[in-house]
Amino acid sequence: KLKKNISSDLISAYPEFDKIYNKLSKKLNVSSSNIVFTAGSDQAIKNTFELFYKKNKKVITINPTFAMVDIYCKIFKTKQIKIGYDKKLQLKLTDIYRSIDKNTCLIVLANPNSPTGTLIKKSDLIKIINKAKKYNIKVLLDEAYYEFSKYNFLSKIKKFENLIIIRTFSKMFGLAGLRLGYVVSNKNIIKKYFAIKPMYEINSIAVKALELMIDNSKI
Repeated sequence: KLKKNISSDLISAYPEFDKIYNKLSKKLNVSSSNIVFTAGSDQAIKNTFELFYKKNKKVITINPTFAMVDIYCKIFKTKQIKIGYDKKLQLKLTDIYRSIDKNTCLIVLANPNSPTGTLIKKSDLIKIINKAKKYNIKVLLDEAYYEFSKYNFLSKIKKFENLIIIRTFSKMFGLAGLRLGYVVSNKNIIKKYFAIKPMYEINSIAVKALELMIDNSKI
């Protein structure tokens, strides 16, 4: 189906986004103003650092986690606080909680995490997000693997103004080569992402692939 839809017109014309913003917003049951597409979730992480990292402030991350998190921490010369796991692969949540203070500007948590495959409990995440909220700290929740887990935090974006969720079509959908990801958050935060996005968020073939995937979700 995708091959049949890749016409010369599709390749020669700039991408159009109205359809996929509407389709994804309906699929997620959120407003299209709560979404921005990115060239993969790694682009979403980079944009988050550009928007919310503050010089000489701490960035709290999981260790180990998605490699690009550490790379962007180095590129932006952050004061990275890496929180690891114990011998039973239990994340040291108390250390995360204690590390959150006025000198923190960003918390990056993958849930489920890769490569550990571990999941942070809802109650623990809410506790972290609530403390971060007191200091106006943004919490970036990487849900690249959420389809393989028991739950996700999409419904919490209305409750927590400091929550940013990023997702990708690279994992369960198997579209890694098309570089197709997105950010979900409150409208004010999404406006900030739109302010720094490229002229075209993703390419025309990625747009067409997403349309087909949403319309044929049984695949």
